[in-house]
Amino acid sequence: MKNQKSGQESKPTKERIFDVALELFSEKGFDAVSVREIAREVGIRESSIYNHYKNKEAILDTIIDHFVSKLHSSGYSEEEETNLLDQDPEVYLQQGARMYLEQINTPEMEKIWRLVSIETYHNEKIREFFKKELLEAPLNIWENTFQMMIEKKMIKPLNPRTLAHEYFSFAIYLFFEYYFLKYDEDFDSFMDLALEKMAKHNEFFLEAIKI
Repeated sequence: MKNQKSGQESKPTKERIFDVALELFSEKGFDAVSVREIAREVGIRESSIYNHYKNKEAILDTIIDHFVSKLHSSGYSEEEETNLLDQDPEVYLQQGARMYLEQINTPEMEKIWRLVSIETYHNEKIREFFKKELLEAPLNIWENTFQMMIEKKMIKPLNPRTLAHEYFSFAIYLFFEYYFLKYDEDFDSFMDLALEKMAKHNEFFLEAIKI
């Protein structure tokens, strides 16, 4: 495990537990980490964990809630969305792609994304979270976006749900490319390459559907 103790002493104990648990969960998976191990890495008694969290599951719940709040706080406002879309659909897609990738590009969020990728296969709670927040919610947003583009006669009158699936599937591909295939590689280099790939994808996609 990477050293979490340096610079952590000044943090409240509950935050230190959160940070250490997230680090361990993202490296080993939820089931492989014990409350005792978390306490040892934080530098507190095991019983002290329960002063802040009911159990290990409650720590995972807090991590998920934190992730959701970060995702929901990083989108466009309705006014920003309308103004940007009116200016240039390509710029809108480029900005949206950058915002999506920037949600990953912090050490904390990178660990949570990694945890989600590990646990999706065998943790029902994480699987439902992935389906609801990382698949269904973005697809609904993109479906509404493409519907607006159709109404503004910016793109061909195609099925907006199909367009959402076709567009967002590339972002999902990038997620799997990094978190399953290239996780040990340099993250900043991957982000630069991912932004370049998204820019080319946006250009290709809009060229195919614009009027």
